[in-house]
Amino acid sequence: MEEINLSRKLDHLFRYEYSKLVALLTNKYSSSMIDLVEDAVQEALYKAAKIWAYKPMPDNPSAWLYRVAGNKLIDTLRREKKSVAWEGVNENRSEDVMLEMDEEAIKDEQLKMIFACCHPSMKPQEQLMLSLKLLCGLSVKEIARALLKNEEATKKAITRAKTKFKNDVGDLNVPKGDAVKERLSAVLQVIYLLFNEGYKATSGEKLIKNDISEEAIRMAFLLLNEESCNTGELNALISMMLFKAARFPARTDKEGNLLTLQFQDRSLWRKDYIEYGWRFLQKSSQFPGRSVYQIEAAIASYYSNAATYEETNWKQILGLYDVLVEIKPIPVVKMSRIVVLSKLNGPKVALEEMEKIEGDIGGNQSFEALKADLYAKTGNWNKARYHVSLAIRQAQNQTERRFLEKKLQAWINN
Repeated sequence: MEEINLSRKLDHLFRYEYSKLVALLTNKYSSSMIDLVEDAVQEALYKAAKIWAYKPMPDNPSAWLYRVAGNKLIDTLRREKKSVAWEGVNENRSEDVMLEMDEEAIKDEQLKMIFACCHPSMKPQEQLMLSLKLLCGLSVKEIARALLKNEEATKKAITRAKTKFKNDVGDLNVPKGDAVKERLSAVLQVIYLLFNEGYKATSGEKLIKNDISEEAIRMAFLLLNEESCNTGELNALISMMLFKAARFPARTDKEGNLLTLQFQDRSLWRKDYIEYGWRFLQKSSQFPGRSVYQIEAAIASYYSNAATYEETNWKQILGLYDVLVEIKPIPVVKMSRIVVLSKLNGPKVALEEMEKIEGDIGGNQSFEALKADLYAKTGNWNKARYHVSLAIRQAQNQTERRFLEKKLQAWINN
């Protein structure tokens, strides 16, 4: 049990420290050295895992990791005779640079890295992949699974993104003026996608990857440190993430099985997250205009505000989805609207709406699972079993797979 607890503690620490160390060392040296920086950080984390398995952690693990990674990087530069890169760098190995940096300075370095990962020279998909790699420390395999991409294609895309990062980023900084507006939308989109991957993991054993969602929320709060980033969109995004994260403790039972909204223990919901979610939603409304994030936050607020499942205000939620579909007409949003529509107008009307989007999303796991549920509610068990079987074949997340298999077993005798 102690080994399991240590492993979890290290996983959480390393996930957080990875992005911090990469940001600090890239800022200290150069964006052109990102590969060497990553290698040094990974070496430090590997060394820590070996040593801390049988020795107590130091009082300041962050400073220890920074010193080890920094020393590794200097050794590599000297060995490769890249003197220009390390010349003049303080090599006093007994000095903990991180001890001299306050929390705000570290946040500033990380903020610069977030914007660097969303440099306009990169395509949106490259920005996302690079962010997953540098800001969350995910492996190529994990990124490929998360984005439902071929592993080799993902590796090539990350390599292209890194090349652009090395050649085009230059000194890391937070852009000013109009440049902030241009890049901020990309940064918010990356944070949004990161949170969603944590909220509902594409693959793996767990339904929720708390560390990824927490990292997304932390990045969003970092942006608040820069006044030019403090927009209605950012506040609404934070609100949406807090409302959804509030429900994390109740989305699975003690055995890790998925629980739908109807069967969640609402006493486990994070009341503090919900309270702060309301504050940020109200703050977002003080800015001019209306954003997609604001509508999504409002939808999430209605789910969080209902004392019971039966008290959920489906009518208001459907009205918000009608607006959201107008400004974000993607299949996933349309499908979420259909779920709400079924609560008000019944499964037959919802199935008719499903037919309209089948060409765009048919065959997708969530699509087939929803269709199975709707057919089950109409009593068409043959079609319900057929579509849930299709969903099971598509499921990569083991928690979702078990949930769907349990449904199929329950429907076999109908």
